[in-house]
Amino acid sequence: MSDSSILIAGAGPSGMTAAIELKRAGLDVRIIDKSDHMAEYSQALVVQARTLEQFQRYGIADEAVARGRKLYGARFYSEGKKIVSMSFDELSSRYPFLLFLPQSETEALLNEHMERLGVKTERRVDLESLAQDRRGVHARLRHPDGSFENLSVRWLIGCDGAHSTVRERTGTPFQGGGVGLSFFVGDLELDGPDAPKDELTVHVHRGDVVFMGRLSDKLVRMIVALHSEQDKDERRQLTAADFQQAADHVGVRVNVRSTAWASPFHVNDRQARAYRIGHVFLAGDASHVHSPVGGQGMNTGIQDAANVAWKLAAVARGAHPSLLDSYEEERCEVGKTLLRLTERGLKMATISNPLMEGVRDLLAPLISNLKPVQRALIGFIAETAIEYRSSSIVWDHGGDGDLRAGDRLPDFTLQDPGDKTTLLRNWTEPRHLALVINGSDAEIAQIRSDLPEVEVVPLYTPRLDDEGVRLLGIRKKLIIVRPDGYVGFRAPLANQKERRAYAQQDGLIPEVVTMAA
Repeated sequence: MSDSSILIAGAGPSGMTAAIELKRAGLDVRIIDKSDHMAEYSQALVVQARTLEQFQRYGIADEAVARGRKLYGARFYSEGKKIVSMSFDELSSRYPFLLFLPQSETEALLNEHMERLGVKTERRVDLESLAQDRRGVHARLRHPDGSFENLSVRWLIGCDGAHSTVRERTGTPFQGGGVGLSFFVGDLELDGPDAPKDELTVHVHRGDVVFMGRLSDKLVRMIVALHSEQDKDERRQLTAADFQQAADHVGVRVNVRSTAWASPFHVNDRQARAYRIGHVFLAGDASHVHSPVGGQGMNTGIQDAANVAWKLAAVARGAHPSLLDSYEEERCEVGKTLLRLTERGLKMATISNPLMEGVRDLLAPLISNLKPVQRALIGFIAETAIEYRSSSIVWDHGGDGDLRAGDRLPDFTLQDPGDKTTLLRNWTEPRHLALVINGSDAEIAQIRSDLPEVEVVPLYTPRLDDEGVRLLGIRKKLIIVRPDGYVGFRAPLANQKERRAYAQQDGLIPEVVTMAA
């Protein structure tokens, strides 16, 4: 058993992201999937700004944007009247939009990159059983020809979906239940006055919902939830007429011409009781499932994978194994918040009581037009507002600037004479990043000596735009950014003892061990 050997079960977006992160960090990775093919249809569709920032690190963000369609805002209509409108223009990201990109395309991009790194999915391979001891995981795999393989690895990551075999084999409860509504989804050719352009639209009528977003010049994604659908045969073949009837019922003025793909689906709000079970970790739909409100599912799974992967790499490099406990601490809380907010969003959209519907339609415009509420809504949807300030592994020793330990580090423009670039454009290696704010040459040299495995970037106030000054401040300080893009450490430059202790926690320098006499 290699100290850096990892098995990933499930080769969807979460699994492939985990494989990419781990392979980039130099670990030995195998990835298996019981299916014989990748996603064939659009399925998960929205790629959020936070995910594109991660793809930027891999060098595939530009290709993703080129293959997808940018949506710049969202509108919510009740009884034909617009009650909520939001724009992503002010999103603090290089990607101030939602990207509509079919899951089949997202998986193709990730797979191409993963295979370039030397990792290839082993398909039609089932995880028959697993057991753990203090050293790692012992798995039994069944191959397509019926043969069995006994495999020992240090860690196993379960990215194998809502019906996760890994979760089941560990005996981890999947807590929660259905939301009491049935849905159907389709990619349609349609036209008409209410056909969406470059924004998401949600139309509601007495608790029934029609969601639309444009996939391409030709196709529109429509998601429908009708109370009248609950008793219908879910096995029936959906047609353009089903979507036309739903649109007419809710009062959406479109003409549905044809369906390219359609499927019924159920919505559950469930979360695994534990994300870490010894040497086993759950990510993506194996750890949480929820309503499609906000397009969060695939993106959250990708961020799960990024979070656990750098910590596994750190422990493989020599960090204390307790660092791995912070995966559940950080991502389980994100999952709880996500389930809570998506559940509330769905309930708000599907209110069927006329009195409560009237209250919603009165209050929603007033509340949603407040700037702080707009920022919070957009940050939630884009996943750029996720923070880990209360995490036990982030260290904040103060300083000026709005950015705190636990926050995501936004990209911003550097004011270099004749060569404007952005702070994170060239940060592509899976390494920690140290930002030295207004340090002297001697202080910078000391930090490079203290943190030899960290990419050190000196920053002086004249190089920062207004956003950079607001975030980083102007006083001398050190900010260490984790490989997943979150600030792990902030302190004045003089705090050498604290930065060395933090570096030991993250496996950047060896722990100092005192031997007994």
